[in-house]
Amino acid sequence: MQVDSYLELFTTLFGWQFYGIIWDVLATTGIVYVPFIVMLVNNWRQARANSEYRSAWSISLRTMELDFYLALFVAMLSGPPALPLAASSMSFQPQPTIVDPTPPAATVASPQSTYGSGGAFSSAPGSVQVPVWWYAVITLSKGINQAILAGFPTEQGLRQIQQQAQLATISDAQLRAEASQFWYDCYIEARSRYLREKPSSATITSLLSTYGNDDVDWMGSHVYRATYYPYMRARRPVKGWLYDPARDIDYDPSAIHTWGQPTCEQWWADPTIGLREKILSESSVLDLNGDLIAVASALPSLTGVPVLGAATEKAKDWAVRAALDNARVNAMTSGHPDDLGVNEANGVFDGIYNAAADILGAVGSGYTHLETTAKTNILKTGLPMAQALILMSIYALLPFVVVFSRYSLGVMIGAAIALFAIHFWTVLWRLAAWVDENMLSAMFPGALDNLLYWLSSPEGIATSASKDLFFDIMLQSMFLGLPFVWTIVVGWAGVSIIGRLADLMPLSGTKAAGAAAGTGVKKGEEGARHIKKVMSRGK
Repeated sequence: MQVDSYLELFTTLFGWQFYGIIWDVLATTGIVYVPFIVMLVNNWRQARANSEYRSAWSISLRTMELDFYLALFVAMLSGPPALPLAASSMSFQPQPTIVDPTPPAATVASPQSTYGSGGAFSSAPGSVQVPVWWYAVITLSKGINQAILAGFPTEQGLRQIQQQAQLATISDAQLRAEASQFWYDCYIEARSRYLREKPSSATITSLLSTYGNDDVDWMGSHVYRATYYPYMRARRPVKGWLYDPARDIDYDPSAIHTWGQPTCEQWWADPTIGLREKILSESSVLDLNGDLIAVASALPSLTGVPVLGAATEKAKDWAVRAALDNARVNAMTSGHPDDLGVNEANGVFDGIYNAAADILGAVGSGYTHLETTAKTNILKTGLPMAQALILMSIYALLPFVVVFSRYSLGVMIGAAIALFAIHFWTVLWRLAAWVDENMLSAMFPGALDNLLYWLSSPEGIATSASKDLFFDIMLQSMFLGLPFVWTIVVGWAGVSIIGRLADLMPLSGTKAAGAAAGTGVKKGEEGARHIKKVMSRGK
C-alpha cells in the first residue's frame, strides 16, 4: 500500500493499532451489543404506539428483522478488525524532480527520514488488523491518488532551489574574512579599472554573452578572471598559500616566509585551496550547488546556456553568489592593513572591523533562516504532516463512530467519503505545486536564465518584492484553499448521497416502519367492519 508522506507510514499503523485497542474495550464491556438492544426496544415501542397489542408483536418482528440484518451487515463490515495490514507492505514514493529524478522509496524498515529512529515512532507495530470496509476505503483512496499522481509531469524543483538559496551562507568566520579580503584586494580594483577603461574585445563579448551582462557585478567575474585577475595579487599574505619566490619577488628571498601572496586568479580558481572551492564546500552551499548542477545537466537551456560545460560552471557561480550575498561579504570593505608597510596604523580598527564583519555574517545567516521559515514554503512540509495526524486520529476514533451511530449504513458511507476527501488532499497539493512552478516560469518570460538567477540570488528576490509577495499569496491560497473547497463540495455530495440512500430504504427506519404498520392495521380494521356490514345486510 502506498501512503502519501513519510510520517503516514507510522501514523497509519498507530491509528489502526489504537482502533483495535478501543474496539476490544467496547467489545469486552458489551457496548458493541447495546445498539441491538436499543433497536429491539425502539422497534417494539414504535409498533405498539401505532397498533393494537395483538398485532404489535408481528409488526415489531418484521421491522426488527429488516433493521437487524442491515445493522449486522454494517457491523460485520466496519466493526471488528479482520484483514491484516503489514508494515512491510507499506511504502512512500516521493515525487521525482529534475533535481532528484529517482528518489528512494521509504518504508518502515528504511524510512529515509528521522521518523522511526531515535525513539520517534520506533515502536510501530509490524502488523495491524483493519476492518474489511475501512481497508477497502483506504486501499481504493490510495490507489486513486497514485494513479492520478503518476500522470503529473516531473517537477523542476524550483521552490526547493529557492529555499536552499536563501539558506546558503558562509558559516566559517575565517572564510568570511578571507572572502572580504579578496573583495577588497581584487574585486574593487578590477571593477574600478573595468569601469574606467571600458575594455572591448572578442573574449569579453563572448564571456558576457555566455555568463550574462551582470557577470562583472560580482567578485567571481569571468571577465575579470580573463583580463585583470591573472596580473593582480593579494596585498598581504594569505593563509594557506605557500611562499613562491618566482611570484613573490617583493619579498626578501633570504628571509623565512610562512605564507605568500597569490594572484587573484590563483586565489579564486585554484581547484584545491581556491576561495570558490572553499565556499562551495560549505554544507549549506554544497546542497544548493548539487541541485543547480542537476538542473543544469538535465536542462542546460534552463540556465540560458545551451552548452553543458558552461551551464555547469554557471550553476556553481549562482551557488557561490547566493552564499556571498547571504553572508553580506560585500559589506566588508575597507580598513584592511597589509604587510607591505601600508595602513599599519589601522591595526586596532582592523580588529574591530573583523569582529563587526563576523557579527554581520552571523546576523545575515540568521535573518535568511528566519525569512525562509516565514515563507509559505513551510506549507509543503507541514500540511502533509497535519494530514497524517488527522487520519491517525480518525482511524483511532472510528469504533465510537460505528457503535454510537447504531451501525448506520449512512454513517458508514459518509465516513468513507470523508476519508477519501482527506486522502485526496495529496493530489490537490501536487496540483498546487505544479501550478506554482509554471506561474514562476510565466512571470519571467523568455530565457529561464532570469528565473533561475532570481531563485538563487537574494538580491534578485529583493528587487522583485511584489512578485515574491504574489507567489507567496498564490501558493498559500492554493495549498489551503483547494483542500478547503474540495472538502466542502465532497461533504455536500456525501450528505446528498446519504439522503438518497435513505429515500431508497424507507423500511429500514423504525419510525417509518411503525407508521406503515399502523396504517396497515387501520386499513385492515376498516375492511373487517365493511365485510361485517355486508354480511348483516345479507341476513
